Amino acid sequence: MTFVRLRFLLAIAMLLSSFLVASAQWRTTNSIRSYPDRYEVMSLLPGDINVYSPDQTTIFVTGFLGLNHNSNMGKFRTDCDCEFTGEFSLKNIGAVIGADVTYQFHPNWAIIGKAYYDNKHSKESYERTIETPIKLGNIVAIRPIDYEESGTVSLSYFTVGLFGRWQPRLARWYIFAGPAVGLPSSSSIQHDQAIVTPEVTYQEIGISETKRTVSTADFTGKLRMEAMVGFGYDYIVRPRWYINPEIRVGYPLTQTTATVNDRGKTIDIPDWKVLSVQFSIGLKYEAF
Repeated sequence: MTFVRLRFLLAIAMLLSSFLVASAQWRTTNSIRSYPDRYEVMSLLPGDINVYSPDQTTIFVTGFLGLNHNSNMGKFRTDCDCEFTGEFSLKNIGAVIGADVTYQFHPNWAIIGKAYYDNKHSKESYERTIETPIKLGNIVAIRPIDYEESGTVSLSYFTVGLFGRWQPRLARWYIFAGPAVGLPSSSSIQHDQAIVTPEVTYQEIGISETKRTVSTADFTGKLRMEAMVGFGYDYIVRPRWYINPEIRVGYPLTQTTATVNDRGKTIDIPDWKVLSVQFSIGLKYEAF
């Protein structure tokens, strides 16, 4: 009787444990299906399930190096009243170097803080014709002479920005947007002039030249405010390490300067801004 009772009790225990395991699996499956916005499920191995919690936070640190492609919006000019109207040009390329920290507080959302140095060097030129006195032997005559006017701007900033980032779950690409503020570190303009008309040169102290520097002007750069949007991608190279290409467009919200000081003369600059397109390659590390 004792052996029969023992077998009976074991059978009841096995049935009860089977019922409890089946009930727990049913509740887990239905709980995950009931909250698709709270859990992301991936099958690792047959029979294994990995559940990601939205409460998990991650911090990434990135160092990056890249290029600016800049365009003048509005005009800048010097003492000769030459107006330089900016356009996209391969001459307007500067360097970008910096770092950022990404705080990811949700599988889709993160905050990025960036700090970087960016050089917005710009060069613009155009031709114009001026009635100019020239010497022909012993005679001085007025003739129309063609000149090329060139303005080279040295302009750079130390910039910080704070951005919101959105990234699809389990994807590697992301987009971000937010404000950036730049403190000017260099601000000057060099105005050069070259004679285009053949067989005409400048005669200064017995030296014949076809090009000369008219002036080197300074300006007080304003604090740069811009709205920036960007796109990036995290390419995994090894656990916790990523190659991180990004492209960013910064639209200026403030003027570059209000005045230019050229050889003691103050020139009003009413509408000069600089649009910037940046491309960089970074090395990103998952720190925490």
